[in-house]
Amino acid sequence: MIYLVISVVTIYVFTALLINRSFRRKFKSRTDRVIALTGGGTAGHVYPLIALYEEFKGRNRDVRFIYIGTKERADSQIVPRENIPFFAVLSAAYPGIRNPIKLTKFSILTLAGTLQALQILIRCKPFCIISTGGYASAPALLAGIVLRKLFRVPVKLYLHEQNTIPGQANHALGRWVDVVFVSFPQTLRFFPKKGVYSGYPVRKSIFSERATSLDLTIPKGRMVIFVFGGSLGARTINRALVDALPYLFPYRNRIFVIHGLGLSKTDVYDAERDTLERISRLPAEIRNELPSFYHARRYFHSIGEIYRRADLIVSRSGAGTINEIASLGKPALLIPKGGLPGDHQVMNARAMKYAGAAEVLYEDVKRDQQGNHVEFVDPQELAQTILRLIHDKAQLTTMGTAAKNFFRHKASQLMADYIEGNFTESGIRIEALLPARDLVPVPIGSVIGRLAGEYSKNPANYNLTDVLDEDEIRYYRYAASRLLYHPKWPMRNIGVKAVGYLLQRDKIPELVRMICDRTRVSRWLRLLGGDFVEVGFIRRNAIRSIIVMDVFDRDVEIALKTALKDPYYEVRAEACRAVQHFANHLAGRDEWLRLILELFCDPCFEVVVEAEKALGRIGIDGRALDPLLRMGTHPLWQVRHAALEGILYLLERRVICPSPELLEGLRNFILTSTDFIPLFTIKETYRKIERLCERRTGSDQSDPLRSQASTAGGKE
Repeated sequence: MIYLVISVVTIYVFTALLINRSFRRKFKSRTDRVIALTGGGTAGHVYPLIALYEEFKGRNRDVRFIYIGTKERADSQIVPRENIPFFAVLSAAYPGIRNPIKLTKFSILTLAGTLQALQILIRCKPFCIISTGGYASAPALLAGIVLRKLFRVPVKLYLHEQNTIPGQANHALGRWVDVVFVSFPQTLRFFPKKGVYSGYPVRKSIFSERATSLDLTIPKGRMVIFVFGGSLGARTINRALVDALPYLFPYRNRIFVIHGLGLSKTDVYDAERDTLERISRLPAEIRNELPSFYHARRYFHSIGEIYRRADLIVSRSGAGTINEIASLGKPALLIPKGGLPGDHQVMNARAMKYAGAAEVLYEDVKRDQQGNHVEFVDPQELAQTILRLIHDKAQLTTMGTAAKNFFRHKASQLMADYIEGNFTESGIRIEALLPARDLVPVPIGSVIGRLAGEYSKNPANYNLTDVLDEDEIRYYRYAASRLLYHPKWPMRNIGVKAVGYLLQRDKIPELVRMICDRTRVSRWLRLLGGDFVEVGFIRRNAIRSIIVMDVFDRDVEIALKTALKDPYYEVRAEACRAVQHFANHLAGRDEWLRLILELFCDPCFEVVVEAEKALGRIGIDGRALDPLLRMGTHPLWQVRHAALEGILYLLERRVICPSPELLEGLRNFILTSTDFIPLFTIKETYRKIERLCERRTGSDQSDPLRSQASTAGGKE
């Protein structure tokens, strides 16, 4: 895609150069120094450039700046306030390749924006372009690449990556620039040749704003909690905070909550309107007292003063936010936005957590009444975490100190020195900077394997903390929840297995839905062997996860009845294993006895095998013995062996009594195996039954009354 854009732009520029042959000479002979800034979409991309602007203006007032961004986003609102000339170009976020219409629109807008950026660069003649990423920066950087690489125009290109994991634009364009500045040392691995660990430039205004700029009265003696979700706001945080107010209400005389709603105002979500509607549904008692401990506003331009007044900050974990918080030494409760490229907000939050500067509260996913997937934050958990932190002042102090140590100071000065040629270091060794604990987690598939191994050792005493620590458990539960609702079934299947071994019992309703869902796939997929949207592997593993979590209720019972008649044989077999596991709940129930006996005629022997074992677990009288005895001459030794195991279970449960009559009934069993194996398990199981019968028969000879009462199918 980049090469397509460059090709088209090249034709345009070549034509322009033919018209003006002195273009390159004029570009080289420029007398004023111009720096082009670009990046946007969110304030996190804009504020590092504002910090660099402040640093350069403090050094040299002769340097002029221009800003290339997009309309109707955060950059268009923030940059003009700094008196920087702002030029808007067309741009769009990369939609992926699955939607040709959106991809075509993206290509057209990016091409048009690049042509607009070329005109701006040709007119302003900057000596360098500094980008902080975001889709808004792509046109300007592409234009700079065309000018420099194809026409040797002397313009330097610099990139700053704010997050631990690079965004799509920065990762794609990083190979074309001179230097990539990074905020976290872990990010150097993505740019081994061009990366420089600079840290995150923070605006001077964050440190210089004074209390006089804050038009808000905070009652004395209150602990101040500042809650916001970035410049655009965060729906999950906004809604969770409002829903948490009833839990915070009893502490209203000790706290004051400042809530930044965000600038988002779209057809999908209007932050201010949605929050006010949610507040209107609170009890009247809380609404009447709300102004005394809660204040909401769309956006705080004097956010530095709010930071300083706050005792605890609850926010997203964008790079800009966490570095501004860290620069002021403030403790934080971070709620990262999940599902972003590289999960970079989650990685940012983990970096702060491992530094001891923050607590992390992950978003969760659920299905609403309309069947849509909805991200949410548990309001009760949010309130409890806030109250726990503000009641522990020693921990807040420790977190604040750790935050200051986490922040890399003088990032703006380092970047400015590098751009002006006063900094000679070309890079920093990754090994010297990485912390002892890597932020990139072990893949969840590997974690599932470890947990499955631990579970198999002793299912009754399975303990997650024997494999993972508490922080890892919370992270992997977050990851499993997102995978459980993934649109692609292989990823969804991983989520199904993960929620089981991570003991996420709140996800059982979703597993039950998957087992029972009979939404059919398209006709084309049915021709290829597909049946339902929730494929057989998912249905089977959903049952397995319910077994691991050891939860049985009415919904689970209905799901198991459905699974016993599932078209996929592995699902039916797994349902029989679930019947064995939950035998204490099902034993003696005629309906379940009938359902299991029906599976004795299943066309797949694997199902018959598990049904025989299940019958041995749930049978309570002689009706369970006769069907098992009739399997003694079955052609498959696995079926005969399972029948013996079922009989052994009945004996161990004392449903039937060992007796000569039982031994006589077992004489018809064929004990040979067609497979070449060192140990014939079918014979071993038969000998166990035989020893039980012989031992009991011997004891019964000394008790004539008991011996006469013992029958092959009777109860003890």
